Amino acid sequence: MYKKSKYQQKNHKNKKLIFSLVIIVAIVSVTAWLYFYLKQNLYIKEIVFIGNQHLHKEDLYNILRVHKNDPIYSVSAKRMHNNLMQSPWVKNAIVRKEFSGKILVQLSEAIPAAILYKSKKPYFIDSTGVILEEISEPSVIFLPVIMEIDPLKNENTYKEALTLVNLFKDKKLMPYSGQLEITGRTPDELNIKVDNILIKIGSGDYEKKIERLEKIKEEIKNKNITIEHIDLRFSEQVIVKPLKQ
Repeated sequence: MYKKSKYQQKNHKNKKLIFSLVIIVAIVSVTAWLYFYLKQNLYIKEIVFIGNQHLHKEDLYNILRVHKNDPIYSVSAKRMHNNLMQSPWVKNAIVRKEFSGKILVQLSEAIPAAILYKSKKPYFIDSTGVILEEISEPSVIFLPVIMEIDPLKNENTYKEALTLVNLFKDKKLMPYSGQLEITGRTPDELNIKVDNILIKIGSGDYEKKIERLEKIKEEIKNKNITIEHIDLRFSEQVIVKPLKQ
């Protein structure tokens, strides 16, 4: 049987190696060319937003920092996602790029839970107290109002006020027809005003305090009493102070 010499075997291996290198170089070259070709020639044809209620398209274009006809590979999906998450309105986002030139953006937005007046300026805030944006156009908005309780300078009072906001919103223990206003310099001095009735509520045990208030609400209404204020700060008591005529 004919047996190849060591030289022939080595030469055969070298040819196979060279052939493999040529194939690899060709694949890399084609891939690189295809990448740069697509990068230069594939443009954003459409940006589709799903789930946005407050943020308008132009707002989202500015947050994404991309627009139609931009090269689709000029910015990554991860970078667009990170840009979106910088907005306090955006709680979660999914960004997907498609070879068709479409960018699909699915959003979960924050929901305004109250209005915070800070230095006499109104701001939307969410249920955790994050300031969403300043309210530039005055209008009738039926949300609880926290009056001049600074989130940074008066953190504990602000947290207690938020607890009240979420209690009224989630538990619905005391429905109100007008605007709910929360004020106070300290947690123990927290007051709420409902339909122009001042209620001294203090801090803690809010559910029990509201339950006590609910029990006498109809009685006050039936007796047609004009109230100066109602005090719920004392355990197991409701103090009603009529307005002096």
